[in-house]
Amino acid sequence: MRAAHMRESVLSYTVKVLACLAVIFGIFGLVWLRSSIRSVEYEIGALQKELGGVLKERKLLVAERASLFSIQQVETAASGKLGLGFPDRTKVFYVQRDKGDIPYEAAYRK
Repeated sequence: MRAAHMRESVLSYTVKVLACLAVIFGIFGLVWLRSSIRSVEYEIGALQKELGGVLKERKLLVAERASLFSIQQVETAASGKLGLGFPDRTKVFYVQRDKGDIPYEAAYRK
């Protein structure tokens, strides 16, 4: 009877030790999990703040692009930098296409 009692005593002691270790590891696991969740929350907040700045910058760039592509801005750039302009209506060449083997004719009409 003494040997059976001894085995039960060792077994109960082992179970108690394992239960205490499980509780301790569980507590540390919960603390670690909570701190990692907190750090992820901080990262998400920083990313949301960065997203707000990027969206604001995008709006400014879209507005600047719209102003650069306005008709008046394009006309000014085309006439000033490139030397382009609307053609003089009196100096227009008309090309007539005739069916057949005759080459195309170009003429200046007044």
